[in-house]
Amino acid sequence: MAFMEWDNSYYTGVDIFDEEHKKLVAIINDLNAAQEAGCEKTELEFICARLVEYTALHFRHEEMYFAQCDYPEAEEHKGFHDALKAAVFAFRDRVQLENCPSVAEELAQFLRRWYHVHILVEDAKYARHLKEHAHLYARRPEL
Repeated sequence: MAFMEWDNSYYTGVDIFDEEHKKLVAIINDLNAAQEAGCEKTELEFICARLVEYTALHFRHEEMYFAQCDYPEAEEHKGFHDALKAAVFAFRDRVQLENCPSVAEELAQFLRRWYHVHILVEDAKYARHLKEHAHLYARRPEL
């Protein structure tokens, strides 16, 4: 059984974002699997590297979309992105210095909480904005 599963409550209506969000669920599940397998340091380093890459790409996509669609809460949303990126970097650095199982457990719980709150609350806001203003956007912005 997966640690975390995608369900329709996370659906934003923007296909690329929904697909990218599913990739984050996969990373979280890979982290959980690594924990269950004994949490090798190299595996946790690899997962942290994937998170760094994921956040850079996904957040760039969202922020480009916000700019092209004049999303009024773009700056606040970017602040949430910046906070998550900083946390991911901090976890990545802790892997080098601390006990792998404890860092992995904290990271898994942090990501799961962040995912639920960010997708269900913050990403739901831009999804609502896009639906309410769909008549203004003849096509999806290019990413």
